[in-house]
Amino acid sequence: MNATVSLGISVLIFLLIIRGQFRGMSTPIKKPGISLLLPILYISTSLFQLMDPNLHLQSGQVLVALLIGLVISVPLIMTTNFEVRENGAAFIKRNRIVFVILIVVFALRFVFVGTVKVIDPSTLGFLCNLVTFGYVACWRIVSFVKFRNVLKLA
Repeated sequence: MNATVSLGISVLIFLLIIRGQFRGMSTPIKKPGISLLLPILYISTSLFQLMDPNLHLQSGQVLVALLIGLVISVPLIMTTNFEVRENGAAFIKRNRIVFVILIVVFALRFVFVGTVKVIDPSTLGFLCNLVTFGYVACWRIVSFVKFRNVLKLA
């Protein structure tokens, strides 16, 4: 899989995440909150790139990509909160900073893929998807826990 396809996948995932954020702010999140975990499923499809024979991964690269994802998830976790409104339904609190963070991270990904030439494009694309998987998984799992805690307090 080449870098263009990888970036296309990331655009689709980015749009799904932004849509989910907008939807969560305007429509209530259903009681179990499973919809908060769906982006992890979306991004996990990019792990099929592991079947690409042109992929040349080293364990250190995988570890660094996941650690970068973990670091990126911290501001997203801190800025994503939930509230129970007067009708008793839970919503994502309105916060424009989440969108700014997501747009900056996404833009940096494009810059990074366009400027790094020491790693072959398919490996670089996979590593970028692995970073995305890392921050989406951490962010959404913690958000799910926050959501469940808000429901318990309500």
